[in-house]
Amino acid sequence: MCNRPGTIAALVAAMVLLWPSVSAAQAENRITVLYDAFGKPSELKKDWGFSALVEVNGKRILFDTGNNANIFAHNTQAKGVDLTDLDFAVI
Repeated sequence: MCNRPGTIAALVAAMVLLWPSVSAAQAENRITVLYDAFGKPSELKKDWGFSALVEVNGKRILFDTGNNANIFAHNTQAKGVDLTDLDFAVI
């Protein structure tokens, strides 16, 4: 049996990782957790759900947005993340 959301996310991630970047200057690869129910105390509000911004090979991919729009907006602002220039969004 195929886990469709997980399979799609894996395919998108593989495509981005394997696709050659056209920019000469490589940005730093990183994953920024924006929404989670667990973890160490931080400036982020915790709630059931998950969201992460994956930046790899110059591409910016938003994975999900959590469970609550207000908490997501707070956490995005607290992390200083600009979501106006995304390449992909996986919901």
